[in-house]
Amino acid sequence: MDNIIDKYIDYIIKDKNLSQNTILSYKSDLKKYIKHLENNSTDYISVSENDIFSFLIQLQKSNTSISTISRIISSIKSFHEFLFNTRISDNNPARKIKKPKVERPKMDILTQEEVELLLNAPSIENTKGIRDKAILELFYATGIKVSELIKLDIDDVNLNMDYINCENKKNTRTIPISNTSKKYTQKYLDDSRMNMVKNKDEKALFVNSKGERFTRQGLWKIIKKYTQNINLDKNVTPTMLRHSFAIHLLKKGANLSVVGKILGNNNLTSLQIYLNHIDKNIRKELKENHPRL
Repeated sequence: MDNIIDKYIDYIIKDKNLSQNTILSYKSDLKKYIKHLENNSTDYISVSENDIFSFLIQLQKSNTSISTISRIISSIKSFHEFLFNTRISDNNPARKIKKPKVERPKMDILTQEEVELLLNAPSIENTKGIRDKAILELFYATGIKVSELIKLDIDDVNLNMDYINCENKKNTRTIPISNTSKKYTQKYLDDSRMNMVKNKDEKALFVNSKGERFTRQGLWKIIKKYTQNINLDKNVTPTMLRHSFAIHLLKKGANLSVVGKILGNNNLTSLQIYLNHIDKNIRKELKENHPRL
């Protein structure tokens, strides 16, 4: 049984553009699925749609979250599609099974006043403070992800032309930066980075106290530190800064497709959530402040 799962995993590694985490999740999902079939004396060749439903019902009874069940259904559908397309099986019992709708969590963002408090929290009188100020300004100025920021090299920054090159697994995009972000990135390069880097060959733009490239955890700690320093009663994350950047741009009249390109997000459904958030807030303000309540 493990052999067929391994064949499937080899297939999606070669033919599907999936992240390592997704591949590991699919493998774990399928092992649970196959174990369920074995416990019910069913093999993966003769499985029926009802057998799959039986497994999904079992997951629901064990209080598995809707989002996890949705992912597991994706794993099962992909697996049976592979079996059918490679003629290991002559039918696809998962073809008609649909994923449950996952309620998207409430989108929390910072107000522009809260953003100002956070961005002004680091002291620019010392080396680390200058670095932290540059990091926070660049986060908010570009809406990039943590994974993208820690990958930035010095060569990815062009302060003469006011942009950065941001590379991820899917593409490389050029993102313009604000004058403020440019100012503090330049200050960091002039006054801080040269005093922090231990190895002159280090290419990373932002380095930690060891003079090495930041980790995700390291950057999260910086945000947590300054959130606590200003007593902000919100669980501020890099994702929240990314959402805040997008919402604030849209409120200023930016085009949705342009914001999507800056974020590297071409999923219209995801981008629509930003517009829905704005519409919801407008309705709330109108209801609360209309003169003819």
